[in-house]
Amino acid sequence: MPLYDRRCDNESCGYTRGDCYEPITCDPPPCPTCGGPMSRVWLMGVRTVAVIGDEIPGGLTLENLDHKPVTVYSRSELKREMAARGLVPFVRHQPAQGSDKSKITTRWV
Repeated sequence: MPLYDRRCDNESCGYTRGDCYEPITCDPPPCPTCGGPMSRVWLMGVRTVAVIGDEIPGGLTLENLDHKPVTVYSRSELKREMAARGLVPFVRHQPAQGSDKSKITTRWV
C-alpha cells in the first residue's frame, strides 16, 4: 500500500497526519479532532527523505579521461562518459587498522 499524508480541510482545525498506509482508491477518513473531511497532501519535513540526488553541485572536472579536462555535472553523466571510454569504477582495498583484511572486502572472489 502507498504511503500518504493527510490534512484536515477545515482551516480552523489544522490537524495533519503523516505516513498513512492506505489503498489508492479508499475514501478519506474523517478528521479525528473535528470530524471534518481530510485530503491527501505532501507534507515537507514529516518524513526523512533518503534519496540522494544525481547532480554534482559545481561539477566535477576530470583531467585524466581525455587530452582536455572533462567536466560533468551529474553522476549519470559521469557514468556515460566512463562507459564511452570503456572504463569501470574502481574500488581500492582499504584494510582495517593493523591488519591486511577488510570487513568489506573479505568475501570478494
